[in-house]
Amino acid sequence: MPHLASRLVGDAIALPIVLKEADLRLNRAVTFEWLSTNGLGGYASSTIVGLNTRGYHGLLVCALNPPVDRWLTLSRLDEVVVTSEGEYNLSTEQTEAGVTHRGYRLLTGFALSPLPTMTYCTGTVTMKKTVFMPYRRNITVVNYEISTDEEIVFTVTPLHTARDFHARPPRLDFTPEYEVIDDHSYYAFDERLNSPWVFCYTPDAEFSPSEIRITEPQVYRRDKAMGLPHTEELWIPGVFHTVLPAGEHFLSFLFAAGPSRKDLEKDLGQLTRAKRKDFARLRFDELRRRKVLNDRAYALSTKEREEDIEWLVFNADSFIVDRVSTRARSVIAGYHNLADIGLDAMISLPGLTVAIGRFNDAREILRTYARHSRYGLVPNDFPDRGIQPEYDSVDASLWYILAVHHYVKATTDTEFLHGIIWDTLESIISAYRMGTKYNIHEDHDGLIFSGIEGVEVSWMNERIGNWVATPRIGKCVEVNALWFNSLMAMGDLAEMRGRDPYEYRAVASWVREAFVQTFWDDELGYLYDVVTDEHKDAAIRPNQIFALSLPYRLLDQKKAEAVLKVVTDELLTPYGLRTLSPRDSRFVRAVTGGPRARAGAVHQGTVHPWLIGPYISAFLRVKGATEANKRYADEHFFRPVLNTIRTGCLGTISDMFDGSKPHRDRGCVSRARSVAELLRVYFEEL
Repeated sequence: MPHLASRLVGDAIALPIVLKEADLRLNRAVTFEWLSTNGLGGYASSTIVGLNTRGYHGLLVCALNPPVDRWLTLSRLDEVVVTSEGEYNLSTEQTEAGVTHRGYRLLTGFALSPLPTMTYCTGTVTMKKTVFMPYRRNITVVNYEISTDEEIVFTVTPLHTARDFHARPPRLDFTPEYEVIDDHSYYAFDERLNSPWVFCYTPDAEFSPSEIRITEPQVYRRDKAMGLPHTEELWIPGVFHTVLPAGEHFLSFLFAAGPSRKDLEKDLGQLTRAKRKDFARLRFDELRRRKVLNDRAYALSTKEREEDIEWLVFNADSFIVDRVSTRARSVIAGYHNLADIGLDAMISLPGLTVAIGRFNDAREILRTYARHSRYGLVPNDFPDRGIQPEYDSVDASLWYILAVHHYVKATTDTEFLHGIIWDTLESIISAYRMGTKYNIHEDHDGLIFSGIEGVEVSWMNERIGNWVATPRIGKCVEVNALWFNSLMAMGDLAEMRGRDPYEYRAVASWVREAFVQTFWDDELGYLYDVVTDEHKDAAIRPNQIFALSLPYRLLDQKKAEAVLKVVTDELLTPYGLRTLSPRDSRFVRAVTGGPRARAGAVHQGTVHPWLIGPYISAFLRVKGATEANKRYADEHFFRPVLNTIRTGCLGTISDMFDGSKPHRDRGCVSRARSVAELLRVYFEEL
């Protein structure tokens, strides 16, 4: 029974990511993380040794108002094996006293196969621990496969908290409570108005309650290194324990969270008394769902299946989530800490949906953004509990037009252009020409000017309060490349609807001429980054690559080759493009220090892997999309970034990397646009 899902799905799942023995040493092991998500914004995540190094790490982070209102409810499990040789604590814990529990010494293997699987060995016992979250459920399932040569005692101790997953209270700031249901289950809760209830259950061990114990403050070493609050107390209600005779054993634990006991009981139904077959079914359903995702992606492609690409397809699914407030699908920008962001959703949509055959999701997401558009802008975030959306992005609405164009071109679904979609597209063009929020408007030359003091509306939008790390008020090169392409796309879409495209194409022709006159410099041999009446910013940034990568041509061949050469020479790394040339005095080698220092580094040289997608598109457009050039781009640009799925957070692509060697991963452990752009270029261009 433990292997039911493996037998049924088996060969259809990507080959496991298996770490080497050297990777299991503590200081190396804590650089590897795993992530399991549930399609609601919730997740389970930790390092491969189970040592939580971030305040975002936990075994059950639930979304009470999907995909937001996320609470960290179960931090980790401490497992102990008692044999004739002694007691073995398999957990790894760090407090102010240092690393106290040293279970990492017993870890003999870690693999994503495809679920996170940790293997521990004592003298007579081998244990495999697997973690996953059932789809669209705020549930974490932990399975143990134990092989023992003698009778042993096995205990599992849940370590709880109940806090907003962004919060880092150094001391427990509430009074925890629990209620024992029977010998196998209990509820954990507290009396705060909005805090969740947690149900803990196993049919395979008995629960021994105790007086609530408060742990020593846990230390999150990653947060500490970033100058963030980094200690936290956890609470323990008791211990699950069982005696296992010599032989093979399979134990399952279920942890679930909800806004109230009533909601939890309704959601769980018969799972409150789940048996072995129920746990096997949950695992089988998750593996089968992953198989379907990859089958659909490859059904539209002539490419042979590759295990690393299958990991990206699996991971793409983690970003497409249910949003309660809109009753529709949305796109999480990144894990652990980001919610759904309009700009990221529109950049990511072609790769996360269209390129891998998720056309219904693409339609639903595009309709959702259309329904919530205002002022000729699509929202950059969504309303939660009555809070109004924010529309602080000049890029997002233009990416929206290109996303619609991408979807319709791929599917020939011209019916989609009727009604609210076409109205939204027209309103965007009108608003940008007439003027809208954040000083976004068409200037006298047809180019788009945007920005106000204290707010950055381009994609380089890192800020703390009113302090903007990379201010770019004026005519931004990538915004105007998007503007030209949006006008051209509108002309094509108008033709598809049987309408006259002349107005859009006429304005686009005017914009193209103004773009070259404004941004190109013969002496420099590349494009200015931001232009105002008073100043032309000659910083070498990757934003100019969009003049080459987007579907409609802006520059002649000679200029395009010059821009590509500058970007290649100054910005290209094995992990993506730098955001600033290393020769610039403002270049920051690494994202280190406190919050302000890190924010200031994000777009001052830091490498963003998502930009390898536009770079590859530009390379093939400029050099020609021959088979030889595709092979070259695949080997030299695509594969080095793809290989990072085996570092950092395994099976996914991180947010960014330091601008200088050794290019350590930074920011979100898993970023939607990083994964999406690799999928887009792989299935559509390489």
